[in-house]
Amino acid sequence: MRKYTQKELKRLVKSGCAIDITNAKGYDAIPEKYIQIGYATGIYGLTGRLFEGYSGKKYAITKRTSTIFMF
Repeated sequence: MRKYTQKELKRLVKSGCAIDITNAKGYDAIPEKYIQIGYATGIYGLTGRLFEGYSGKKYAITKRTSTIFMF
């Protein structure tokens, strides 16, 4: 698992390499099985996560919201 910065995660979303699920309301934001491939940490703990679905699509949580603890 690789450590990222929040800036790198936001850049992945902006460039289209990852789908932003930061404000997801439920578990159906990722419609396939997935694994965590990266994370971002800060002073107050976990601040971001990066997942990869079995189809190869990437999903990113780019800031500290309740979604981090849902997935």
